[in-house]
Amino acid sequence: MAASFLTEQVRAIKVGDPFSPDTYQGPQVSNTQFERIMGYIASGQKDGATVHLGSKQIGREGYFIEPIIFILLQVVEQANDTSYRLAALVFTEDIDRAIRIAHAFEAGTAWINCSNQAEISMPFRGFMQSGIGCDLSKYALENYTNVKAVQVNNGLQL
Repeated sequence: MAASFLTEQVRAIKVGDPFSPDTYQGPQVSNTQFERIMGYIASGQKDGATVHLGSKQIGREGYFIEPIIFILLQVVEQANDTSYRLAALVFTEDIDRAIRIAHAFEAGTAWINCSNQAEISMPFRGFMQSGIGCDLSKYALENYTNVKAVQVNNGLQL
């Protein structure tokens, strides 16, 4: 049931003009990024991951890619073998399994049965080459502050 629900939700994602209010996913930022993603998809398939949905270029112009669902086989290992580890998403009815998988992903954020949700008390950061620091939560304050020690001799001790 959850798999078919997810499949239908992903099929319904509108990929297109990022300025259109009904578009959920725009193009990749450059040909370099487009080729990198297509390479990851091809590498995953070559290494035995099964594509359940998506993975193709949309149209002949622009850097549009269909949303993709891989069936979990070596997905965690492949994801952890990249330089970009901003976030990981796990969709399943088995919450215990989802928690184990989420912990196995070496990513700054792991979402279970959701995406793009933020909790102000939780840090948002990427690992490896994803992002430039931490946002949200008390951990983000480290990006905007410096710790300084000040000692005063008030004349009582010389």
